[in-house]
Amino acid sequence: MAWWHPEHEGLLPYFLVYTSVSAAIHTAVCYLRPPTTSLVQFQGPARPPPHGLLARVYGVKNVYTAFIRLYAAYHITNSDLYNLAMCTFGGVLFLYGTEWLVYRTVRRREVAFPAVTASVGLGWMWMQRGFYLHY
Repeated sequence: MAWWHPEHEGLLPYFLVYTSVSAAIHTAVCYLRPPTTSLVQFQGPARPPPHGLLARVYGVKNVYTAFIRLYAAYHITNSDLYNLAMCTFGGVLFLYGTEWLVYRTVRRREVAFPAVTASVGLGWMWMQRGFYLHY
């Protein structure tokens, strides 16, 4: 097996790699593209004006999310990393849930993809906990 493949069986480590790469790509977009491009998901009625600082803060959130998930994918039997990776999905749900329902900076259709991805990741990790952490 190639060095870039997680060594543990199952598809969850690959899902973590996929979401890590997605977060890393969005980090690059936040730093290399105008804020109108990198913050396009914030189109709700109370959205803030796209600003470079906001884009870079969002990019930093994505970079540490990417590192946590990537490290967890390759060390999925480490309970601390497993829990941190689960927290990243919970954090996405919290972020988009509050931005949609409380602050009104995003619309339902802009919440759909991150909410589904984070829900799948959190649920999957919860259900597979015993398998990867050997409880």
